[in-house]
Amino acid sequence: MYERVTVVLEHLNLFNKVINKILTVGVKIDEGDKTLILLSLLPQLYDHIVTTILYSKETLILKVISTLLCNEIR
Repeated sequence: MYERVTVVLEHLNLFNKVINKILTVGVKIDEGDKTLILLSLLPQLYDHIVTTILYSKETLILKVISTLLCNEIR
């Protein structure tokens, strides 16, 4: 279980690095784009969660992060 949490945290760190690089060149990113970037960085193991999130009505980045972390903790 802790190994999977580490995987999620590693991907969240990668996500933050990507977002920071984009922001440093002056590109504005809305929440929907941030969500898609985060989801695209996840390994195939999370395809079922990605599909669920993509077809839901909410695309807020905090919801995605929360869902991923909660899934790993279970």
